[in-house]
Amino acid sequence: MKTVTILSLLLLASPAFGELTKEDLRTIIKEENAALEKRLREHIDLKIDAVDNKLSARIDTLDQRIDDANEPFDPFWIVMIIMLAAVILPQIIVLFLTIYDDIRERKRFKTEIQQLRERINALESTPSMNQ
Repeated sequence: MKTVTILSLLLLASPAFGELTKEDLRTIIKEENAALEKRLREHIDLKIDAVDNKLSARIDTLDQRIDDANEPFDPFWIVMIIMLAAVILPQIIVLFLTIYDDIRERKRFKTEIQQLRERINALESTPSMNQ
């Protein structure tokens, strides 16, 4: 009885032990590739959606900033800007004039020093009367 059972099981399972033909392999590979392509497409679509959501969020924040910048100024801020300009502009002008005067004075001192050096050299090169 055991032998009959084992033989019948072997006969039933024998197609499972058969060799795969080239056509069977092609079919299996096509099915595997189709499943892989489907998973890759889904993954790519998810990545595209994630990037699209991030870009949309950034564009929305930039639009909000632009809208905030385009809003008209409050009169208080306009007065503050005018007052600030009235205080700062004269100081900047005075600063530039001071710097310009310093530069001019330095040039004058350099020329005076050069003239004095030339006079000293001229006096040193002339024979003195005491010698």
